[in-house]
Amino acid sequence: MSSDKIKDIKAAGAVAADTVRDEIDSLKAQLEKLIGQRVTPVLGKASEQAGAFTEQAVANARELADHARNDLAKQTRGQTSWVSIAISGVVGFILGRLSR
Repeated sequence: MSSDKIKDIKAAGAVAADTVRDEIDSLKAQLEKLIGQRVTPVLGKASEQAGAFTEQAVANARELADHARNDLAKQTRGQTSWVSIAISGVVGFILGRLSR
């Protein structure tokens, strides 16, 4: 091949490479624009919804814990009263026996 043909082929290759680079840059810009317009708002809304669901789950867990605590307190209050009465009766009996 002659050197002119080689130079022409090199020049055509360089032009084609530049064209491809420009098209890739254009596609990158379009992709960034689409992501900014479509994906980012959707992700923002999803994040807000996830936050709301998390807050609701925490509130439900607190409510369940409060109910469990109240139920346990009601159960132990009744038992504690009888235990306290029994202990004071035994202590009173022992002190009465010791004071004679």
